[in-house]
Amino acid sequence: MEKKLTQTSAKAHQRTDTEDRAKEYKNWHRQLDRGLYMLDVDAIEWRYRKGKLVPVAVMELTRTDSDFPINQKYLNAIVNRFENRDLQAKSARLVAEALNVEAYIVLFRYNCKEFHLYNLTRNGPWVKFNEDKMEEFLKSL
Repeated sequence: MEKKLTQTSAKAHQRTDTEDRAKEYKNWHRQLDRGLYMLDVDAIEWRYRKGKLVPVAVMELTRTDSDFPINQKYLNAIVNRFENRDLQAKSARLVAEALNVEAYIVLFRYNCKEFHLYNLTRNGPWVKFNEDKMEEFLKSL
C-alpha cells in the first residue's frame, strides 16, 4: 500500500513544460523576514554576436489580464510598484549595470497583442507597441 501512495503522490506532482518550478519557493520566501531579499530578474535577453553569446537587455515582466485600456495612471502605478514596493527596479538596474546593458519593464496584455515598454535604466518613457513593433524592438537589441 505504501508504494502505491508514493506513486500516486508523484503522479500528482508531475510537472509540465510551462510550470514555474520555483513558484513555491518564491511564495515561501516572500513570507520571511523583510530583511531577507530574494529579488530575481524575469529575463535576460541574449544574442550571438561574432559567434559569442552576449547579454543585450534585462527584462522585468508584468501582465494585465483585462481588456480595459491601459492609461498613464496604471503605468505610473507599475513603476511605483517596481521602484518602491518590490525593489525589482533596483535589482534589475544593478544586474543590467553589471552586464553593461539596459533594463526594461515590459507590460504585456494577456494575449501578447499589446505591449508597453519602460526603460528602467533611463527612467522612461513608456512606449506602446503592437506585437510586430515589439518583435522589432527585441531584434534591435
